[in-house]
Amino acid sequence: MSAITNHPHLDAVEDIWEDLSESHTARIEQEVLRWIDQRCKKQINGGNYDSSVSLKDIQEQFLKKFVWGDADIRVTYAFPSNVDNELGGKLLFQCVIDELEKRDVLLYVYDKQRVRSRVAEITRYFALLRQRFDDNSDFEFNPSLTKMVKMDIQSREKPKWGGDGIELDQEVRKLMEDMKSADPAPELLAGNTHGDWRRAARDALQLLLEFCDAEDMTGLAEFQGRSLKQLFRQAVTTEDQDTAHVITASTGGGKTEAFLFPIFAYAFTAAHDSISLDGVDAVLAYPRTDLCNNQFERIVKYLYRFELLLSGDGDRSPDYPADELPLSVGLNHSSTSNVSFDCPHPGCDGRMSTEEFVCDSENEHEVSFAETDSRKTADIIVVTPDTLHRRLMDEKGESQYWRRDSPPKFIVLDEVHVYTNQYGMHVANVMRRFQQAMKSVSPNQSPSLVASSATISNAEEFTKQIFGTRNAEQIKPLNKNEKIKKFGIPEEDYDSVESEIEEIGWEYLIFIKSTDPREVKVPQGEAKYKSRDEWEEGEFVETNVTNLSSMIQIAFAMYHTVLKEDPEDGPKKNKILGFVDSIDSVKRLADYIQSAERGKGVEGKELFNLRSPEAFLGLENDKVRNPDCPKELFRGTAADHERALCEPLPPNKHLNPCPVYEAGECWWTMTEELDLEPMNVYLHKSGRTETPDGDKATDDQWDLMVTTSALEVGFDHPGIIATFQYRAPMNIPGFVQRKGRGGRDPDDQPISVVVLGSRPEDAFYFHHQELLADPDDRYLTIGLDEENEFIQTEHMVSAIFDYFNLTDHDSAKQIYKRLDIDELSDRLNTERHSIKDWLNQTFPGVEDDRLDRVLKEIQKYIVKARVPVGGSSLPIETEPFWKVAQIQKGSKLGDLKGKVDDLQYHRRLMRDLLDEEFDVKKS
Repeated sequence: MSAITNHPHLDAVEDIWEDLSESHTARIEQEVLRWIDQRCKKQINGGNYDSSVSLKDIQEQFLKKFVWGDADIRVTYAFPSNVDNELGGKLLFQCVIDELEKRDVLLYVYDKQRVRSRVAEITRYFALLRQRFDDNSDFEFNPSLTKMVKMDIQSREKPKWGGDGIELDQEVRKLMEDMKSADPAPELLAGNTHGDWRRAARDALQLLLEFCDAEDMTGLAEFQGRSLKQLFRQAVTTEDQDTAHVITASTGGGKTEAFLFPIFAYAFTAAHDSISLDGVDAVLAYPRTDLCNNQFERIVKYLYRFELLLSGDGDRSPDYPADELPLSVGLNHSSTSNVSFDCPHPGCDGRMSTEEFVCDSENEHEVSFAETDSRKTADIIVVTPDTLHRRLMDEKGESQYWRRDSPPKFIVLDEVHVYTNQYGMHVANVMRRFQQAMKSVSPNQSPSLVASSATISNAEEFTKQIFGTRNAEQIKPLNKNEKIKKFGIPEEDYDSVESEIEEIGWEYLIFIKSTDPREVKVPQGEAKYKSRDEWEEGEFVETNVTNLSSMIQIAFAMYHTVLKEDPEDGPKKNKILGFVDSIDSVKRLADYIQSAERGKGVEGKELFNLRSPEAFLGLENDKVRNPDCPKELFRGTAADHERALCEPLPPNKHLNPCPVYEAGECWWTMTEELDLEPMNVYLHKSGRTETPDGDKATDDQWDLMVTTSALEVGFDHPGIIATFQYRAPMNIPGFVQRKGRGGRDPDDQPISVVVLGSRPEDAFYFHHQELLADPDDRYLTIGLDEENEFIQTEHMVSAIFDYFNLTDHDSAKQIYKRLDIDELSDRLNTERHSIKDWLNQTFPGVEDDRLDRVLKEIQKYIVKARVPVGGSSLPIETEPFWKVAQIQKGSKLGDLKGKVDDLQYHRRLMRDLLDEEFDVKKS
């Protein structure tokens, strides 16, 4: 290889390389890097962490494929006439290696005949990692933190869109053609002629087309086109009414747009001046408040762009009969008062909050169509299932959903894989109650039920369970064989069928098995020259090595050694997102990482500096980062301004050995400016982002964020290049979501690091890492706790309050908000038959005697609540308990104690109520 590095024809071949298309050079570089990675991976998994690959071997593989093989990228015809194909191929291969080395994804090892990938180099640091305290300890005596390391490489795929997708205008034409003979949905016919709904649908689809054109989104993925056709047709016609749909695609694969676009189209249809339907068009339920906020921001952005179109701020045809946005969006959960998000105006870098909806950078950028008041309605409402559970029973829900021309049309459960076991059964019961409420308001209107997930294998079966429907259809990107099977394509046309999925690179997974927890004594100063039994008090430091110790060191090793980028035409790639499954561990881990980074407790030393390759950083003589760096070995008699001999490539253990590098205590890739500065550590838990010092953080200045499952879904920051998982994850689908947070752009090659501890489940996943790296369908199957009668019984009681709210709201308000037991008793007695019918329709298949037992237990509760309460401080000594509770509702605990003397009586009363109410064993 070295012989051709300065070959006279290299310049000519470099020109050929420069003339190749960007897609061709990218593919060639990817393939060569992948070959190197695979060889490094094999060595690392065999225990050789000092992996390297001969360029001669890779060159032979390159020539076979791209020069003599049948690859579709061949440039031999462009070689100069005096350069044969073999020489030209070798020179071209040198161009590829030089480009990979220039991009810092590849580095030479020992000499210019062997290489390893940057990720393999970083894996080497992880494998040799030691616990460091400060520069008074000799690193050779510091405890090792890693027992074993494994590496995996997995392909990344995404649906084809853009130029490789389908044209939206063609799909719209097909959709309108399909609907020519269809009957309209009942709500679209209210007081209008039969033809108006088609005009409204056409104008809405045309507006959607203009929006996508303005956003450069006209090349949809095929599954998005299918979703638009199926969901919109189901919404505006009477076709396919008994089928729920589930949309599945890879993380970042466009699932949200697959259900949002048909929702937008339906909402604009319902708002058309020939329809003017007053009602909620879609309820979008998300499992966490953070995800609600994230998706609310996305919808605000999209609706803002629609508003610009309708106001004439851009090219627009006059087909849609409005010059202002007729839609609104509401955010409805327990903590909406101080949500902030990016200004939706194109090109603006300001921020908005839900307090004012005004940009803090440009006051004229306002949002008038968004709402967070839970008493007000909107066309699209973003909510959590738990909030929806409460809205079914209270006056806010009556105002939002039921005091309208029609009930909600779409119900969407995004990230449906989160709804497992007991919590999943809770959500399933909320869905049954909500559908019953919709049916009671408008018996003829059929809802469009949609689920969505990136990590679920039993998609159709689970969707039927969660919604309680007989039929469900999956909409997803199809590979070639799936397309042939689904559409019944004849054998003679197989060659013309193309997969809807394309590979966009790969991702790295590194699995680290921490050493077992233990106590260690580390010698200080001269004690390192003594035997252990000669150490005296003060000559050593005692420390505990734990699994958390490994995670702390690995966290900042990740940040300071991974490849960070700051492209001119895109977001910076410099952030790491870390996951732990214990809320207590979030704060502790963030504190420790911050301490190691900023030097707290270690005499001001930033620990990452102890690993910096100081010999070639060009620092002043009086500034020492890595005191162990043997600079004198490399500089010799060279002048101070000259570079260190280890700078062009890592030290050669045969020619210029460096004990510090060989021990893994010189992180040779840590040379960029960002690598040499302490990172900003944030933590996120319980819906709040803060610094380890406890200060609330609303900016985006974090470099490493420690969080729980709260950011497992929907957190799509473009700057995340790597993720880590501390200890074995709670479940496999959740881990797949977590690693999917990194590297959202097609050109990214994200790294996920899993630090496994000493527990049995950690050992299991280390030895079966394929379950996390590439799980098969068995491990992505989601289940519900369908036999849990306790959860269903709770929802039966809640459904009774739903019934009150939907049939007589004023009465329901007295019962639910004013705790009026007499009103509750009267309605239970006079409407018992209707209540049982309501429960039968909500929970079909439940035995009649079980419903009777639930009603009987509520009657027992009423009796207990009417027991008089005694007490000298009460104005009436025979006041029933429920009236005391009603009077005291909202009072402070101290006031309540002052008004009720007989606390022992209250304890006995409440104990009896709790013991007798809803006895699961009996019912």
